[in-house]
Amino acid sequence: MKVLVGVDDSQESRDAVTTAFEFFGPDASYTIMAVGASQRLFSTAYGAGTFVSGAALTDRFNSAEQTARSRAEAAAESLPVDSDVESNVGHPGTLLCAMALESDIDAIVIGSHDKNTWERLLAPSVGRYLIENAPCPVLVVR
Repeated sequence: MKVLVGVDDSQESRDAVTTAFEFFGPDASYTIMAVGASQRLFSTAYGAGTFVSGAALTDRFNSAEQTARSRAEAAAESLPVDSDVESNVGHPGTLLCAMALESDIDAIVIGSHDKNTWERLLAPSVGRYLIENAPCPVLVVR
């Protein structure tokens, strides 16, 4: 069985890694994936806006990807078995679905964040996106 665990820097993500191992055991193949924040092409200031230069955008992208990789590596260390580590930058739901498709993943595991109504409106749920779009079963850990 191939299991993809989506992580960020939260306790819920650490719980998802632990729960994935408890559910699927040492014989499963684990991939830990963290996704860095999307990079904005346009920045605003009072009364004006500017486009971000190509070099600055590349630096931001590389920094976000490196931060995501560090998160994934830290989460992978908590597993008692070897696992693959993946990182990328963009929308977490879209990238987790794409990884599940290209790697023929059997299950995706993520942690659930307790969000209030305003937080759900301003930052839609990755879990909800995965439940509606993932090509395999999704385990949401609370």
